[in-house]
Amino acid sequence: MPAIKKALARKAVKSTARHTAHGTAAKLKREPVRALTLLAIGGLLGGVAAWLIARATASPPAAS
Repeated sequence: MPAIKKALARKAVKSTARHTAHGTAAKLKREPVRALTLLAIGGLLGGVAAWLIARATASPPAAS
């Protein structure tokens, strides 16, 4: 039974990725400037969030 669940999960992930890629490509064709702007903003916000999380979880420097 676990093999069937794993196969179904893999198929769902593949289908979701394909659907997302198709939607992104279609959006880029329709409104390239707006789509690129939104993707850039999302990337920037994701980078800032990752940086903040990394700083919050980092250990403080050792005192000399």
